[in-house]
Amino acid sequence: MSLQTAVGFRHVRKQWQQITAIDNFSLDIAAGELVALVGSSGCGKSTLLRLLVGLDGEFEGEIQIEGKPINGIGADRGIVFQEPRLFPWLTVAQNVALGLASESLSREAEQSRVAEMLKLVHLADFASALPAQLSGGMAQRVAIARGLVAQPRILMLDEPFSALDALTRHSLQQALLEIHQRQGTTTLIVTHDVEEAVALADRIVVLSPRPGRIRRTVPLDFPHPRERDSAAFSALCTQIRNLIVQPDKEF
Repeated sequence: MSLQTAVGFRHVRKQWQQITAIDNFSLDIAAGELVALVGSSGCGKSTLLRLLVGLDGEFEGEIQIEGKPINGIGADRGIVFQEPRLFPWLTVAQNVALGLASESLSREAEQSRVAEMLKLVHLADFASALPAQLSGGMAQRVAIARGLVAQPRILMLDEPFSALDALTRHSLQQALLEIHQRQGTTTLIVTHDVEEAVALADRIVVLSPRPGRIRRTVPLDFPHPRERDSAAFSALCTQIRNLIVQPDKEF
């Protein structure tokens, strides 16, 4: 993994009226790293993604990409939400192509890029299908392809698999890991699923309850694929859960 810093949060603070959602959040994410943000509901995990992607510019501190402050939304960042948010009247290929709206590509180059992404998520045979013809897991694969099609340096995922059944969720976790290993995209995933975080991440960042502050960062230096039924995996999950639920005074 490269040691170059891809994303830098510098003393980030986000407040709505009298409510402080995030306070003094500082974190460096290395290029090609997969980092999971975990914590109790309302601790600011999704807010951090919104700030990084540029959907909200009202915050204190600084967020940098490769040492330069972000300035609004950019093609260097892609995001996948909890729901696929596909347009039902567009085909799978057309939905993926929406991720290229800000790119100046020829029609041939756009089609080639979309085809490449659909092959990557194993949906090449469904390019002409409509969203209503897809399962929930397939629809989320389309959303991942749309998030990757502009070849962003940073990919963010906000609870991307939480609405899916357990088997589909596990399958897509493995698919995401394969894509990450193949593409090397710097990835930041928000999840409530501790097992998911331990299975996927190079590093887990545990946030305290509101206001969101870093309670602990936990490096995971054992190789993929990770054996979910192993004692080491179970022990790490227990450690992360304990970090999430225990009062701040214990840390």
